Amino acid sequence: MCTQVRIDGILCSTPRQLAARLGAERPLEWVDHRGEMDWCLCVIDVPRTLERSALKWTRKDESETFVVER
Repeated sequence: MCTQVRIDGILCSTPRQLAARLGAERPLEWVDHRGEMDWCLCVIDVPRTLERSALKWTRKDESETFVVER
């Protein structure tokens, strides 16, 4: 299963979707395939990206889904 991020009830599955919810591409912390905006979020270090964005988050049931708390 690929990594996903739920922000404001919207599930993000790609770097493009996550960047749109964060308001910019700059916070994305790439680990692979830099700049490939339509790959799965496995190419992004999601915890580091969310920390750089100053967002509080939890990991849902030890899965690959991160839930942003607002």
